[in-house]
Amino acid sequence: MAAQIINGEAVAKELQKTIKDDVAQLKSKKGLTPGLAIVVVNSPVARKSIAELKKRTCDSVGIYCEVHTLSAHTGEAEVIALIEKLNNDPKITGINIHPMPNHIDFKKVLHALNPAKDVEGIHPMNMGNFLIGDKKYIPFTPRGIMKLIESTGVEIKGKRAVIVGRSHHVGLPVGFLLLEQHATVSFVHSRSWYMGDITRQADILIVAAGHPEMITGSKIKPGAVVIDVGSSAVAGHLVGDVEFDSANQVAGWITPVPGGVGPMTVTMILSNLMQCCM
Repeated sequence: MAAQIINGEAVAKELQKTIKDDVAQLKSKKGLTPGLAIVVVNSPVARKSIAELKKRTCDSVGIYCEVHTLSAHTGEAEVIALIEKLNNDPKITGINIHPMPNHIDFKKVLHALNPAKDVEGIHPMNMGNFLIGDKKYIPFTPRGIMKLIESTGVEIKGKRAVIVGRSHHVGLPVGFLLLEQHATVSFVHSRSWYMGDITRQADILIVAAGHPEMITGSKIKPGAVVIDVGSSAVAGHLVGDVEFDSANQVAGWITPVPGGVGPMTVTMILSNLMQCCM
C-alpha cells in the first residue's frame, strides 16, 4: 500500500491564512506593518526565483517586502554595508540573506545582522539561545519540518527518530526539537557504517544529507514518517534525498519533492518574521 502524502503546499497555505490574520491584527492594533528585506547577490546559488516567490507570498498576506539584488561582483564590504543599513531601517522588521558566492564570507555577513531581525534563526546569538531553550528564533527549515510531522497526527513522544545529515541549520536543530518532544534521536551521516541498519529502526526518518535519492525503500521501516529535505536537479528533474517510488511503497507518510518541505520554508520565514515583530 502506498504511503500517505504529506502535502507541504496545503499545510503552508493553512499557515499563511493564520499569518494573514496576524498581520491584519498587528496593523489594526499597533499600526505596524511587518517588513521583510531579502538580500540576493547574483550567483548560481542565489536562487533569485525563490526571492520572487517570497515577495509574492508576502504580498498575498499583507507583508511589506523589498528584494535587494546585487551584482555578482559585489564585494563583502558592500553586502555588510547594506545589512547595516537594513538593520537601521524602521520599515524592515526582518532580513533574509540568500546564500552568498564564494568570494564573500557568509559568517561575516551573518555577524553584521541584527539578531532581532534574523528571520532564519541562524545568527550565532539566536542559535545559542535556541539550544538553551529560548524558542523565539527557531531555525526556519527545522520549524517547518516539525509542522509537517505534526500535520500527520503521529505522536512524537517515545518514537525513534533518525536524522540523516548533521548540518548546523537543519539536522542538528531538528534533532533538538525532536528531543524536546521526547523522541529518542539518532544521527547518521556519510561516515556512518551500516546506515541502513539504523534508518530501518526509525519511526520518524528525516533525510537532509544533500545526496540525491540516497535513501531507498529498503532502508526505511514499514509505516515510518519520512521527511525528505533534499532537492537536487537530476536529468532535468527535481528529486530529493529519498528515492520516492520505492520509499512510497514502504513508508506510512512521506513528503514529495517538490511539494513537501520546500513550500514550508517560505512560510516559516514569514512566521519567524511575525516573531520578530513581537
